[in-house]
Amino acid sequence: MEAISKNTFLETAWEIGCQLMKNSIWHGNSCNWQGYSVEFVDGAYQPIMRTFGADLYSGTSGIALFLTALYAERKDPILLKTIEGSIAQIQNNIDSIPDLGFYAGKPGIATALIHIGKELDREDWIEYGISLLDSIVPSSLQSHEVDVISGAAGTIPVLIDAYKAFQRQDLLDKAVVLGHLLCDMAVKNETVWSWATVPSSKNLTGFSHGSSGVALALLQLHEITGEEIFLKGAEGGFNYERQSFDISQQNWPDFRDGVSTTTAKVCGLAWCHGAPGIALSRLKANQAKADTAFVQEMNVALKTTTSSIYHALTDNLNTTNYSLCHGIAGNAEILLDCGGVEYHQLAEAVGTAGIQKYQENRISWPTGINTGQYTPGLMMGIAGTGYFYLRLFNKNKHKTFLVPGLQD
Repeated sequence: MEAISKNTFLETAWEIGCQLMKNSIWHGNSCNWQGYSVEFVDGAYQPIMRTFGADLYSGTSGIALFLTALYAERKDPILLKTIEGSIAQIQNNIDSIPDLGFYAGKPGIATALIHIGKELDREDWIEYGISLLDSIVPSSLQSHEVDVISGAAGTIPVLIDAYKAFQRQDLLDKAVVLGHLLCDMAVKNETVWSWATVPSSKNLTGFSHGSSGVALALLQLHEITGEEIFLKGAEGGFNYERQSFDISQQNWPDFRDGVSTTTAKVCGLAWCHGAPGIALSRLKANQAKADTAFVQEMNVALKTTTSSIYHALTDNLNTTNYSLCHGIAGNAEILLDCGGVEYHQLAEAVGTAGIQKYQENRISWPTGINTGQYTPGLMMGIAGTGYFYLRLFNKNKHKTFLVPGLQD
């Protein structure tokens, strides 16, 4: 595989951005996108065509984050207009967004608005993002609102970062309330804690819905407050994954109903479930509280992730897609943050392989939809693919959105 220049990564991101601009659907001064989403219809999950909401995961705030990062590299007026249209659409649809969760709720949208407002010198967008955090009522936490995607674990890091950035004690106070609620909701077995985040016979491991994401949020809360209960909860969550670790697969089982069974443990290989996301959680955990156990677990997870990437590359990418959530782009992006030079080179090889197979042959980028069909969003769609290529171009300028927080 021939190496290509970093400028080619930028051009690839630009082409994806142009596709998004071309496909935007306008109504007045606001714009949205249409694409496929897996929905429960007629008694079964199936891909359907739809427009999207304001959320970070699939909606306009995630797309706007990518477009803003692209605008930082190329000051195009149509690109700016599309970003402005995205923000208008967010404001028009905010009433339908839940309070909690980084990828599904107001904290992620607030992150996008604050970040974009700073990048484009729009104080009104920053203030609107802060107002969304002000509107969160921690005491309204529901039993299912626990994880990074749609719960307290995805909200706490944003509130901590906003407290640091804007010196607002009330935002930290909200994070503390949520932290105590998470501790109260834990399933405790002495030093082992886990959380019921989705309907499943066994509580999950992993970052998006599992104990990694919750434990990391509690550890970050302990770092800022010093409250011992948060450290106890964090250690309990990490201990749950340690006791669940599958030595033979060098990975952590996916305990969702219908995935693993009593006789066969299936381990995920993505940001959402399995080693890649767990590697990222241990990197961030070690930054919050240095511990050789975190480093060792990160290195194990990185080796497993690397092996899966090599397999996908040698299989000519036939068993993967280029989404951030559960595709090779997300796994490779994690390597950019967790690994050294050899990992960076492998991430670049993933970028090069995608360009040679899809971009150069004018084949549509395969998305995280199980049929690979087109979807525009950040975590499942081409906006995330584009952001991966921007990170390959300059990973220090364009920070990851695979962990909750303001990312500034």
